[in-house]
Amino acid sequence: MALFFLALFVNVPLKKFASHLAFSSSELIVIWVMLIVTLGIPSMGFLQFLLPTLVAISYFATPENDWSETLHHHIPEWLVISDRNAVRDFYEGVNQSGFIPWSIWLKPLCIWTLFALVFYFTTLCLSILLRKQWIEHERFSFPLVQIPLEIAAASPKGQLFNTFFKNRFLWLGMSLPILLHLVNGLHAHFPNIPEIPRIYHIHRMFHGKPWHTLGWWPAVRIVIYFSVIGIAAMLTLEVSFSLWFFFLFFKLQYIIMNTIGLEINPWISCSRQVMGGYLVFVPAIFWIGRGHFFDVIRKTFSRGNQRLLVDDTNEPLPYRKALFGFLIGFTTIVIFCWIAGISVWVSLIVMLAIFITSIVLSWMIVNGGLLLVQAPFFPSEYITIVAGSSVIDSKSLALLGFQRGFFRDWGEFMMPNFLHNFRVLSGNEFSQKKILSILFLSITVAIIVSAYTSLDLIYGKGALNLQRWVYVNAPKNYFQRMSNVIQFPTHTHWDEVYSMIGGAGFTLLLLWVRHHFIWCSLHPIGYLLGATYPPFHLWFSVFVGWLVKYCVLKFSGPAGNNKLRVVCLGLILGEYLMVGLWMIIGLFTKIGYFALPS
Repeated sequence: MALFFLALFVNVPLKKFASHLAFSSSELIVIWVMLIVTLGIPSMGFLQFLLPTLVAISYFATPENDWSETLHHHIPEWLVISDRNAVRDFYEGVNQSGFIPWSIWLKPLCIWTLFALVFYFTTLCLSILLRKQWIEHERFSFPLVQIPLEIAAASPKGQLFNTFFKNRFLWLGMSLPILLHLVNGLHAHFPNIPEIPRIYHIHRMFHGKPWHTLGWWPAVRIVIYFSVIGIAAMLTLEVSFSLWFFFLFFKLQYIIMNTIGLEINPWISCSRQVMGGYLVFVPAIFWIGRGHFFDVIRKTFSRGNQRLLVDDTNEPLPYRKALFGFLIGFTTIVIFCWIAGISVWVSLIVMLAIFITSIVLSWMIVNGGLLLVQAPFFPSEYITIVAGSSVIDSKSLALLGFQRGFFRDWGEFMMPNFLHNFRVLSGNEFSQKKILSILFLSITVAIIVSAYTSLDLIYGKGALNLQRWVYVNAPKNYFQRMSNVIQFPTHTHWDEVYSMIGGAGFTLLLLWVRHHFIWCSLHPIGYLLGATYPPFHLWFSVFVGWLVKYCVLKFSGPAGNNKLRVVCLGLILGEYLMVGLWMIIGLFTKIGYFALPS
């Protein structure tokens, strides 16, 4: 929404009274590019979970949980905060703004910042290798960048507004979420004003066995998000259909498993199916793009005319540098893990699982427009499920507790941001090569500023008085989990392995059917999303968006669909505009307004 306010309330007056100072379309796009890579750093993308992870291992250690024996002596002091006063003040607060024990925090923060920068660089190189295949060859839809592209579009010469803001269908779409969130925001501040309900817990209608499983996590409920309806209506019908269909498909599995009395927990089975599906889908991605990836290899390793046949002049980095950059970055991360104490083979498998997951989730976001994604497993579970935790040494297991801080809630990870940036810059007069230094500078500044402001807030308020899930439950539960695994080693979980095999087989079947039968409406994106947190929030709104688009195409054709697209952009923009407005108001009223999934 920052781009919206900048374009409408800053740039328009500048065009009117000081046109030489107004931002050009390319400059607005570059500002958005800088924003999109930095917004996740103070939250789930980096520091939100990392900071409490560095402190929780000491603060929540008790004689009862025995962390001092199972975890503490395995973890290097340079990775965490172990000073008692700094740990206590982090969680209990000091009621003094600006008090941060920098002498204690500086070393671990610098180490983790270097780790993050190497990881971001490795991710960037991988994104560059995928860029041409996904943007130019397969022509992914990138629905989430449609609004910034429209907002930043140049206006006709001599006019203040571009054609996007003059379209009446845009304002028609914006009117619905503006009305709803205006009423509900007023209700949050003045309870006497009636609320327009958006959430319906339909699972509460079912009590008898096996229908009561509809209330098991993730429960079946109806939630209205206008922005999700808008995004879903801009997707292809097969993608939007699959997103809601497979959520109900997994819930049907819950019912069947409960009816026949399978011992495995239904959610565990469904999440393991997704794990197996990832292992099939990523090779399929590279197989589909094999021509492009062979070009990358040819450009990197061939000599003479063979290299000249492959054009990478429009890439942010030449393929040779991008491929070697990825390999060097990946190796550096593994070496970092080895120095910390994780076995090399464990680091290799875990990091490979992380990048496999990154590719799949990025594919979901850039092609499916998902506002929220999640992998329903930890990367290390590929080892602990198939071979058991007994094959991993205790030191490695203890250090794997830090993966909770990076690789569980994937809502703001960096790879799709890089791909979105490449998409908005394609066809733009701003060179893609120039953007790399801007991205690096933006990320570095964001880490420094976010670390200071986050620690200032936490030490001033006390982490125990902030969001409980982030600062208490998440780090505490996962370190306890790793402590239990160290004390009670496990062996192969065969029921979960069978679920992984089933998921891999079903994903392979979906890919085969889609290749041989054009009419098939089932897309793997829905199956790989699984029965997770995102579809729990989004499935019904996606269903509404799919139904609206289906009806418009059936009765109005392409002309109606073009108008629908603008209405959908209005739905998205209107909802985000109102949520942003109430957030700003909440800074002064101290009253929260929650309207979007998080």
